[in-house]
Amino acid sequence: MPRFEENEAELLDRALLAIEALPNAGGKIIAQNASLGAYGRVDAIAELSISGRPFRLVIEVKREVFPRDVRETIWQLRNYLAHIDDGSVEMLPFLVAHSISPGARQVLQEEGIGYYDFGGALFIPSRETYVFIDRPPPRKTQKIFTSIFEGQRARVVRAVFDKAPNWLSVKELAKDLDISPATASATLSEMERRDWVEAEGLGPSKLRRLSNGRMLLDEWSEYIADQPTPKMKRYYVSMKTAEGLMRKLDAACCDAQIRYAVTGEAAAQLYAPYLSSVAQVRCRMAPGRHAEEMLSDMDARPVSEGWNLGIIDVRSASDVDVGQRCDGIALAPPIQVYLDLLQGAGRSKEMAVHLRAERLDF
Repeated sequence: MPRFEENEAELLDRALLAIEALPNAGGKIIAQNASLGAYGRVDAIAELSISGRPFRLVIEVKREVFPRDVRETIWQLRNYLAHIDDGSVEMLPFLVAHSISPGARQVLQEEGIGYYDFGGALFIPSRETYVFIDRPPPRKTQKIFTSIFEGQRARVVRAVFDKAPNWLSVKELAKDLDISPATASATLSEMERRDWVEAEGLGPSKLRRLSNGRMLLDEWSEYIADQPTPKMKRYYVSMKTAEGLMRKLDAACCDAQIRYAVTGEAAAQLYAPYLSSVAQVRCRMAPGRHAEEMLSDMDARPVSEGWNLGIIDVRSASDVDVGQRCDGIALAPPIQVYLDLLQGAGRSKEMAVHLRAERLDF
């Protein structure tokens, strides 16, 4: 038998141990790197028994798996089964990987393909025995799946979402966002691998556009749920209404030439009215001495309680994205407002659900 890769062998051992930890379960690997003649080689075949019901797993081993990768693996596994399943015992296609993205897990579940990953997630959709243990990806590999939601890459994702259904090029995005073409290209390639976008053309002329906004939002929402609430400076400005405060803020920022974007409940209320009124205004604003002077000129008084103006900390003006102006107010893009609402308090999560239904669902 050809030498089996050590990391693949470790993954197989862990998968088998996870299965054997189930009540009344046992199993063994009966073949590794097994030749199927003209149909290639399968990484492993396992013989299992759970509660007295025997079946076999036809196994492919991968490192990291995204939706685009998993579709090819599914085809490969089903092709193997078509040529080795003689009907004598139930045979299940099974993927073992170091880490499987949330989107790829969803595809596997929908297609009835079993899987195990290094974090302990286990799915066995046998006709006789159904096993589903849902655990997050291993912490050491979570960065692989979540880095796309951070920094400049997150700005690319937001831009692709906001500009849907338009086709976009690397050059166009890099210019619009004032980022490097390398960052735009790498982010678009990963979005394609995750099945969030579809592509047309090749090379420098390649274009992409959003194709699965729902999956993108679901995965970003899961990421946001695990993040700390952004730091925010709180101020009190003597104004009777949030609408009046936003207009005063807009006038002050325009006079001082400071980039800003209202987000949270106040922005959601303008994009998709839900409450009778809102009392607080949250926004992002280009940081620096000019912003501090402008807030002072507005008579914005720093407070710890009773605030009505919150300034979310950002690193630079490039982190302040404006979606559109509504009633003369600069608003963050709807997707940014939605994500900020998910981290808010009170009825903000209700508003997030409403905003998504009205402005973001495809």
